[in-house]
Amino acid sequence: MGWWKEEHFNASDADGDGLLNITEFNDFLHPADTKNPKLLQWLCKEEVRERDSDGDGKVNFKEFFHGLFDLVRNYDEDSDNSSHPSGDLMETPAKNMFSRLDKDGDGYLSDIELLPIIDKLHPSERYYAKQQADYIISQADTDKDRRLTLIEMIENPYVFYSAIFNDDDADDYEYHDEFR
Repeated sequence: MGWWKEEHFNASDADGDGLLNITEFNDFLHPADTKNPKLLQWLCKEEVRERDSDGDGKVNFKEFFHGLFDLVRNYDEDSDNSSHPSGDLMETPAKNMFSRLDKDGDGYLSDIELLPIIDKLHPSERYYAKQQADYIISQADTDKDRRLTLIEMIENPYVFYSAIFNDDDADDYEYHDEFR
Protein backbone atom coordinates (compact mmCIF):
# COMPACT_ATOMS: atom_id res chain seq x y z
CA MET A 1 0.00 0.00 0.00
CA GLY A 2 1.35 3.41 -0.96
CA TRP A 3 2.23 5.83 1.84
CA TRP A 4 -0.46 8.26 0.66
CA LYS A 5 -3.14 5.57 0.82
CA GLU A 6 -2.06 4.60 4.32
CA GLU A 7 -2.10 8.25 5.37
CA HIS A 8 -5.57 8.70 3.85
CA PHE A 9 -6.82 5.55 5.61
CA ASN A 10 -5.35 6.57 8.96
CA ALA A 11 -6.82 10.08 8.69
CA SER A 12 -10.23 8.55 7.91
CA ASP A 13 -10.01 6.24 10.93
CA ALA A 14 -11.35 8.85 13.36
CA ASP A 15 -11.41 6.53 16.39
CA GLY A 16 -7.97 5.06 15.62
CA ASP A 17 -9.06 1.42 15.91
CA GLY A 18 -7.47 0.38 12.58
CA LEU A 19 -10.90 -0.25 11.04
CA LEU A 20 -13.24 1.98 9.08
CA ASN A 21 -16.83 1.95 10.24
CA ILE A 22 -19.55 3.11 7.84
CA THR A 23 -19.11 6.80 8.71
CA GLU A 24 -15.32 6.61 8.47
CA PHE A 25 -15.53 4.74 5.16
CA ASN A 26 -17.93 7.35 3.78
CA ASP A 27 -15.45 10.03 4.88
CA PHE A 28 -12.66 8.06 3.17
CA LEU A 29 -14.66 8.03 -0.08
CA HIS A 30 -15.88 11.64 0.24
CA PRO A 31 -13.33 13.57 2.31
CA ALA A 32 -14.76 16.93 1.26
CA ASP A 33 -17.95 16.10 3.18
CA THR A 34 -16.26 15.20 6.46
CA LYS A 35 -16.11 17.01 9.78
CA ASN A 36 -13.18 14.78 10.86
CA PRO A 37 -10.30 17.20 11.63
CA LYS A 38 -7.65 14.53 10.87
CA LEU A 39 -9.09 14.00 7.41
CA LEU A 40 -9.41 17.73 6.74
CA GLN A 41 -5.75 18.09 7.71
CA TRP A 42 -4.90 15.25 5.31
CA LEU A 43 -6.75 17.10 2.51
CA CYS A 44 -4.67 20.20 3.25
CA LYS A 45 -1.44 18.16 3.12
CA GLU A 46 -2.55 16.71 -0.21
CA GLU A 47 -3.09 20.23 -1.56
CA VAL A 48 0.42 21.24 -0.51
CA ARG A 49 1.88 18.09 -2.11
CA GLU A 50 0.01 18.73 -5.32
CA ARG A 51 0.76 22.46 -5.57
CA ASP A 52 4.33 22.47 -4.22
CA SER A 53 6.20 22.59 -7.56
CA ASP A 54 9.61 23.36 -5.99
CA GLY A 55 9.35 20.54 -3.45
CA ASP A 56 10.00 22.60 -0.32
CA GLY A 57 6.90 21.31 1.48
CA LYS A 58 5.09 24.66 1.43
CA VAL A 59 3.17 26.77 -1.06
CA ASN A 60 4.84 30.04 -2.04
CA PHE A 61 2.96 32.94 -3.61
CA LYS A 62 3.72 31.88 -7.18
CA GLU A 63 2.40 28.35 -6.49
CA PHE A 64 -0.66 29.84 -4.80
CA PHE A 65 -1.33 32.34 -7.58
CA HIS A 66 -0.94 29.83 -10.39
CA GLY A 67 -2.79 26.97 -8.75
CA LEU A 68 -4.98 27.70 -5.78
CA PHE A 69 -6.09 31.29 -6.19
CA ASP A 70 -8.29 30.58 -9.21
CA LEU A 71 -10.07 27.88 -7.21
CA VAL A 72 -10.78 30.06 -4.18
CA ARG A 73 -11.17 33.59 -5.53
CA ASN A 74 -14.75 33.01 -6.65
CA TYR A 75 -15.62 32.05 -3.08
CA ASP A 76 -13.92 35.01 -1.46
CA GLU A 77 -16.47 37.25 0.21
CA ASP A 78 -14.62 40.35 -1.05
CA SER A 79 -15.05 39.45 -4.74
CA ASP A 80 -18.67 38.88 -5.59
CA ASN A 81 -18.38 39.54 -9.30
CA SER A 82 -18.06 36.79 -11.86
CA SER A 83 -15.72 38.64 -14.23
CA HIS A 84 -12.27 37.23 -14.81
CA PRO A 85 -9.74 40.06 -14.99
CA SER A 86 -6.28 39.46 -16.41
CA GLY A 87 -3.47 38.01 -14.32
CA ASP A 88 -1.92 41.41 -13.55
CA LEU A 89 -5.22 42.75 -12.20
CA MET A 90 -5.71 39.66 -10.05
CA GLU A 91 -2.27 39.76 -8.45
CA THR A 92 -3.26 42.35 -5.83
CA PRO A 93 -6.33 40.41 -4.58
CA ALA A 94 -4.23 37.24 -4.67
CA LYS A 95 -1.51 38.87 -2.55
CA ASN A 96 -4.14 40.11 -0.10
CA MET A 97 -5.66 36.66 0.25
CA PHE A 98 -2.21 35.04 0.50
CA SER A 99 -1.19 37.42 3.31
CA ARG A 100 -4.47 36.74 5.19
CA LEU A 101 -3.81 33.00 4.99
CA ASP A 102 -0.09 33.27 5.83
CA LYS A 103 -0.71 33.51 9.58
CA ASP A 104 2.96 33.23 10.60
CA GLY A 105 4.08 35.73 7.94
CA ASP A 106 6.87 33.53 6.59
CA GLY A 107 5.88 34.01 2.93
CA TYR A 108 4.64 30.44 2.55
CA LEU A 109 1.40 28.60 3.14
CA SER A 110 1.66 25.43 5.17
CA ASP A 111 -0.97 22.70 5.25
CA ILE A 112 -2.36 24.19 8.49
CA GLU A 113 -2.70 27.61 6.87
CA LEU A 114 -4.77 26.10 4.03
CA LEU A 115 -7.40 24.84 6.48
CA PRO A 116 -9.61 27.99 6.25
CA ILE A 117 -10.03 27.50 2.47
CA ILE A 118 -10.06 23.70 2.19
CA ASP A 119 -13.83 23.67 1.73
CA LYS A 120 -13.39 25.97 -1.25
CA LEU A 121 -10.65 23.79 -2.73
CA HIS A 122 -12.74 20.65 -2.19
CA PRO A 123 -16.43 21.57 -2.33
CA SER A 124 -18.76 19.08 -0.71
CA GLU A 125 -21.23 16.89 -2.55
CA ARG A 126 -23.90 19.21 -1.20
CA TYR A 127 -22.33 22.07 -3.15
CA TYR A 128 -22.49 20.06 -6.38
CA ALA A 129 -26.03 18.89 -5.63
CA LYS A 130 -27.10 22.52 -5.18
CA GLN A 131 -25.40 23.48 -8.44
CA GLN A 132 -27.20 20.66 -10.23
CA ALA A 133 -30.57 21.59 -8.70
CA ASP A 134 -30.11 25.26 -9.62
CA TYR A 135 -29.27 24.25 -13.19
CA ILE A 136 -32.28 21.93 -13.51
CA ILE A 137 -34.64 24.58 -12.17
CA SER A 138 -33.20 27.21 -14.50
CA GLN A 139 -33.79 24.89 -17.46
CA ALA A 140 -37.21 23.42 -16.60
CA ASP A 141 -38.86 26.38 -14.87
CA THR A 142 -40.76 27.71 -17.89
CA ASP A 143 -42.62 30.44 -15.97
CA LYS A 144 -39.36 31.51 -14.24
CA ASP A 145 -40.83 31.59 -10.73
CA ARG A 146 -37.87 29.53 -9.32
CA ARG A 147 -40.22 26.64 -8.51
CA LEU A 148 -41.11 23.53 -10.50
CA THR A 149 -44.61 22.33 -11.07
CA LEU A 150 -45.37 18.75 -12.03
CA ILE A 151 -46.39 20.00 -15.48
CA GLU A 152 -43.02 21.73 -15.97
CA MET A 153 -41.24 18.55 -14.96
CA ILE A 154 -43.32 16.40 -17.31
CA GLU A 155 -42.87 18.84 -20.19
CA ASN A 156 -39.07 19.02 -19.73
CA PRO A 157 -37.92 15.43 -19.18
CA TYR A 158 -34.70 15.97 -21.14
CA VAL A 159 -33.45 18.34 -18.40
CA PHE A 160 -33.69 15.64 -15.76
CA TYR A 161 -32.24 12.98 -18.03
CA SER A 162 -29.25 15.13 -18.99
CA ALA A 163 -28.62 15.93 -15.30
CA ILE A 164 -28.39 12.23 -14.46
CA PHE A 165 -26.88 10.68 -17.59
CA ASN A 166 -24.14 11.89 -19.86
CA ASP A 167 -24.05 11.41 -23.64
CA ASP A 168 -22.11 8.15 -23.31
CA ASP A 169 -24.90 6.73 -21.13
CA ALA A 170 -27.44 7.72 -23.76
CA ASP A 171 -25.40 5.97 -26.45
CA ASP A 172 -25.19 2.85 -24.28
CA TYR A 173 -28.90 2.97 -23.64
CA GLU A 174 -29.68 3.28 -27.38
CA TYR A 175 -27.25 0.49 -28.19
CA HIS A 176 -28.78 -1.89 -25.65
CA ASP A 177 -32.29 -0.85 -26.61
CA GLU A 178 -31.69 -2.02 -30.20
CA PHE A 179 -31.23 -5.60 -29.04
CA ARG A 180 -34.41 -5.92 -26.99
